[in-house]
Amino acid sequence: MTQEIKMNVEEMISFIQYIQKIITELEDKMKPAIEALNDINFYQQGKAKKIMGTYDEANSRMLELNNLYSRAFSIVNDIMNSMIEEDQALATEIAKGLGLMDE
Repeated sequence: MTQEIKMNVEEMISFIQYIQKIITELEDKMKPAIEALNDINFYQQGKAKKIMGTYDEANSRMLELNNLYSRAFSIVNDIMNSMIEEDQALATEIAKGLGLMDE
């Protein structure tokens, strides 16, 4: 049984570029803003202080987004590199089989 894998190169490139834009946006804008928010000590005592502790946790969860997108980028990039290597190996094998390349 023959199996076929089809890939839209432009779509894959577009996807990688989109992830890169998100990572850049998170690094350049969100991370500094969250760090600045974490430095605010508006409530220093009283009942609100306990509630504001969850605020720090929410901010740290937002910072995790960058790690998730970085991992996604890494995985997609590894897949593309593997596909490129496989394609080159297949092309070499075919060329050798056709006598177009020395073995």
